[in-house]
Amino acid sequence: MIKKIAIGITLFILLGFTLANNFRELVLGKLENYAANYPEKIYVQTDKPYYTTGEDIWYTAYLVNGISHQKSDLSRVLYVELVNEKDSIVSKRQLYTEDVSVAGDFKINKDWKSGKYLLRAYTNHMRNDDADYFFQTQIPIWNVSEHDTLNKKSKVLSNTSFSTKKGAVTPPEIGFYPESGYLVNGLNTKVGIKIKDQAYHDIELKGNIKDSNNNVVSTFATYKFGLSVASLLPEAGKTYYASIMFNGEEVKYPLPEALPSGYNLNMINSGNQIIVQASSNTGIGLKNTFLVAHQRGHLIYERLETDDKNNYKVKINTAALKNGVVSFTLFNSSGNPVCERLVYVDNQNDNANIKVTLDNEAPKTRDKVSMQIDLTDKTGQPLSGNLSMSITDIDAVGQSAQSENIKTYLLLNSDLRGRIEDPGYFFQKENDIKRRYLLDVLMLTHGWRRFTWNDLLYKPPTKNRFNPEKGILISGNTSSLNGNKQPIPTTTRITLMGGLPYQEKKQTDVKGVFNYGPFVFNDTLPILLEARVKDFKSDNDKKNRLVSIALNNTNFASPKITRNDVLKSTLLDSSKINSFLQQAKNIFQIDVEFAKSARVLDEIVITAQKETEEEQREQELNDRTDYGYASKRLDMKSLENQSHLSIFDLLNMLPGVTTLNDSIYVRNETPAVYLDGFQVELIDISHLTGSDIDFIDVLSGAEASSFSNAGNGVVAIYSRTGANISVRNVKRKPGIIDFEAIGFYTAREFYAPDHLNGFEEAMKADIRTTLHWEPKIVLNENNTKAEVSFFTSDKKSNYAIKIEGITDSGIPVYHLSTLEVD
Repeated sequence: MIKKIAIGITLFILLGFTLANNFRELVLGKLENYAANYPEKIYVQTDKPYYTTGEDIWYTAYLVNGISHQKSDLSRVLYVELVNEKDSIVSKRQLYTEDVSVAGDFKINKDWKSGKYLLRAYTNHMRNDDADYFFQTQIPIWNVSEHDTLNKKSKVLSNTSFSTKKGAVTPPEIGFYPESGYLVNGLNTKVGIKIKDQAYHDIELKGNIKDSNNNVVSTFATYKFGLSVASLLPEAGKTYYASIMFNGEEVKYPLPEALPSGYNLNMINSGNQIIVQASSNTGIGLKNTFLVAHQRGHLIYERLETDDKNNYKVKINTAALKNGVVSFTLFNSSGNPVCERLVYVDNQNDNANIKVTLDNEAPKTRDKVSMQIDLTDKTGQPLSGNLSMSITDIDAVGQSAQSENIKTYLLLNSDLRGRIEDPGYFFQKENDIKRRYLLDVLMLTHGWRRFTWNDLLYKPPTKNRFNPEKGILISGNTSSLNGNKQPIPTTTRITLMGGLPYQEKKQTDVKGVFNYGPFVFNDTLPILLEARVKDFKSDNDKKNRLVSIALNNTNFASPKITRNDVLKSTLLDSSKINSFLQQAKNIFQIDVEFAKSARVLDEIVITAQKETEEEQREQELNDRTDYGYASKRLDMKSLENQSHLSIFDLLNMLPGVTTLNDSIYVRNETPAVYLDGFQVELIDISHLTGSDIDFIDVLSGAEASSFSNAGNGVVAIYSRTGANISVRNVKRKPGIIDFEAIGFYTAREFYAPDHLNGFEEAMKADIRTTLHWEPKIVLNENNTKAEVSFFTSDKKSNYAIKIEGITDSGIPVYHLSTLEVD
């Protein structure tokens, strides 16, 4: 009998260990899968935190792997949107990046209303998660043409309405956050304390933790941001509350009720190491519990406890870890997460430094200033990375090292729940005891937001609805024009008719589905798509072209607008806002006066340069061709009123060319016909009108010698290209369609005045609030130092030099310094 009991106990122990080990493999497998299919993060730096109508928003978007913060290998395409207060998207950009950053801009319409606009950025892959994971920041915009704009500023800026005056009638709201999630009788724990009312954040608030017998068991005092911590050892049969004196009276705040049994994780973060103490007062202690620690989903520590001990302690060296939030979770023997604690790793070896050297430390107004930018590690060795820089007038545009930046966003805000006030404060001073203390309390009062363990472990995996985009895809299907018009397999060919024409041929699948791309091009691009029942060599058979081509719609509706997690500027100082708005009004008046004085001068300049513009147009057309000049050319720019004519009507205008019954003859011979450098059939151009054509050349003899089949002459047709082309309805013909695809947006170049050589700059006052914007500074092995030059304006002021970016190894960097212009 005793032998059977011993065998049963052994089997029970083995079963428990097997189940615990299986659970360990489940957790590690899910984490590994999360890392392999990592989330993406985007951060957007703008040149200023707020704007007026008529201005430009200059920005650089950074797209990274959400775990390593290095270049994402998933997406190359991202979307940036500007949204008004009514949740209407007023401007949208589709951008392409080859590395981690890409420049963009928005032109603020002069008719837009004042308000709190939303700038958000995301990738198609990020749409698989909640829109709250998009990058979202609030951008205040004022309409300077409104007479009462200055009086409305409080309406635009107001984020809080709390009173900080002594004798306030409403006591503060206080939140309590036990270190591991719960208070447990008999287990000593820390309790994070947070004053939720922002008005009390900078007021020292002292209080006591008392038990149900009104005995003081602990004390606390809040510091910056209304944060504090207290220590508590709950006892069975007792409850606890926090007590503060408010306006001479005691105010009581009940603490969460302690559990009779459970678990606890206690953390001590000394900077170079994290000491973890796990404890439990359950019957089996910590037996078969599993402790796991990850940083943004990357596993850094795991422990499966096989003994029935009540506590253990481990030390984790932070020297090999990256900066950022580490999440510790303890699972009980049933596989349920029972404790979670966040710790911030502040590894000084994982920092990068930016050094700015000016050639002119004391520039005057309208002086040229050159600067050298160095990006190095802690030892001074050069690093590779991408940076962006803004230089703004501090009198009008407030700047603070405590404000949100790429470092605070990637390392804190994008991983934690809830808003963090003045996040830059936590990165200002190295090895500062108070800063480290408050940062640890911040970890106590915020939770990990990227995933919950129960969802990750036990919810069935769902297939992503939205795929990462590497470029522009052109897809669709082909079907028969005869009979039941069912999908049929065909041979397809695509021709991209840009500056350098590209052609590719593919066979569809059995259902007629074709896919081309991903392509990378900017603005708009004319595209010719063809399909044949057999192949392109069988065009003598009229049935070969009896194919219908249908394109898939690649434009998706923007995701739903949410404002749950929006970064809000902490720089809304009323005096600076007044200065900014007054300066904006002055700039507006200067522009109006300069435009008036320049009109007559413009007319003179246009008359004097008319011949030069014609020469420039001729050179522009010659540059589009492989053969250069053509003696017989029809330029549609000079025939805008004839844009409705067909291609055959236009050809009849050229000497030596006749058309008859949709046939073309050059001196009674049938010429070869080319469209944007590719030879085509007459049916391929028969739909063209003057609105589609930029110019037509007719070549014969020596002029046509660059073409291999030019014995009977060549008709070379070139379609319109450029920013004036908008998306049009696809024109459908048997076996062929042509359309214009919208490409990626190309950022405009920031207007940087040249006060030495510029004509307009010499005649016009210069009081810019953004002195300079440099959207992309690339540092690598071949370019370890960046050189940037700009001119100061007419305004004597202090200017903030703000540089943000990320190294190739994934270290976010931030630099803020000042430049005084006398």
